[in-house]
Amino acid sequence: MEKILLVMCGAAPTKNALNFACYLSDMTRSKLVGFFFETAVYTLEPEWQGIEGNRDKEMPPQVTEIKSYMQGFEQTCETRGIPVSVRYLVDDIAESIIEESKFADLIIADAAISIHSKTQESPSPLLQHLLVAAQCPVIIAPSSFTPIHEVVYCYDGSASAVFAMKQLAYLLPELGEFRATVVQVNDEDIPANERKHITNWLSRHFESSDIVNLKGKSEQALFDFLLKKQDALVVMGAYGRNMVSRLFRHSHADLLIKTLPYPLFITHY
Repeated sequence: MEKILLVMCGAAPTKNALNFACYLSDMTRSKLVGFFFETAVYTLEPEWQGIEGNRDKEMPPQVTEIKSYMQGFEQTCETRGIPVSVRYLVDDIAESIIEESKFADLIIADAAISIHSKTQESPSPLLQHLLVAAQCPVIIAPSSFTPIHEVVYCYDGSASAVFAMKQLAYLLPELGEFRATVVQVNDEDIPANERKHITNWLSRHFESSDIVNLKGKSEQALFDFLLKKQDALVVMGAYGRNMVSRLFRHSHADLLIKTLPYPLFITHY
């Protein structure tokens, strides 16, 4: 992996999202590109869309605070030895990020981009758009950062689920030293031949692994299982974009984005 995009809400970039992004960048020796914006500021002159090249000009009052966040972000990355660049977005925020994602390996979305949604919708319209249209996988950063010690694959036998498994393993082979768990919610067990293929694949990519088959209602059983996990990265392919909205609204789990307990890796097929 060579390039990670970090989408930060300029009004309140979270320390946990920054730490998580630096953690992955340091692990993979990848360049980190920070995108900053203020959801309330849409009337600034287009010239401020790119902060680089405008450093000698006086910034409008509305973005001076964001400038300090950007400088702090750069300093933090440079202190940690992480290659970094920053952009301040004003117009066509989502489309600018989507365009950049064509040649990026991963997007890390700060949970604050949903917290500061004007509609208070979870996930926010911006995040929903990224999940649908991004040209690379998206990780939604957790509300509290801890190093990853387990990868949990949400599996249903579909091509999308298998694709997500492969994408994660190829992008982050460094996680192979940890445990991987494949979890399926189905009253029937995974067929023996399919289970054998999964086991063999896991053994080639991870030090240890397990396959868990949960019984009961799909969403409830999965949410309850995930709530017990700690220090995990959860991978969603087939569940992905449709299920993630229900995940964040699930009343029993109370998994609003602002309290997301673990990173979610979501990809397309």
